[in-house]
Amino acid sequence: MRFTRRAAQGGVAVAATALVLAAPAAASTSGVTAKEGVCAMGQTLCNTTYGTGNSVKEIVAWRNTNVTAEIGFFEIFGPGTYKVTGPTSREQDHTFQVNASFPRGTLLCVTFWGKNANGSFTKYGGKNGNACTSTPIG
Repeated sequence: MRFTRRAAQGGVAVAATALVLAAPAAASTSGVTAKEGVCAMGQTLCNTTYGTGNSVKEIVAWRNTNVTAEIGFFEIFGPGTYKVTGPTSREQDHTFQVNASFPRGTLLCVTFWGKNANGSFTKYGGKNGNACTSTPIG
């Protein structure tokens, strides 16, 4: 299992300081599911991706609600036009069921959009506000 800190900038992955965390892999009915996790902006936005190899089962998005906007939504995105938006809410985390395979080296990113007083939304952290994992998982 590896935990690596990455940020996506304009479609380019930039590797940063590695965070090493140990946790047991979760069991699934089809074998062992691996986990890869990353946090961005000082543990403010995190992405934990579960799967095996290039197959992704789910992505859990998490945010520090003391730093980000109170209300907003998570969004995950990957290669091409792959994008899934979660519900607008106060939730601190959201689990996205992905159940898809991606090419080796694919970045899978989480971002958070905070709701402004005027009803519009702003991406937390701007263009660098992404927490990205990559395939293969595990």
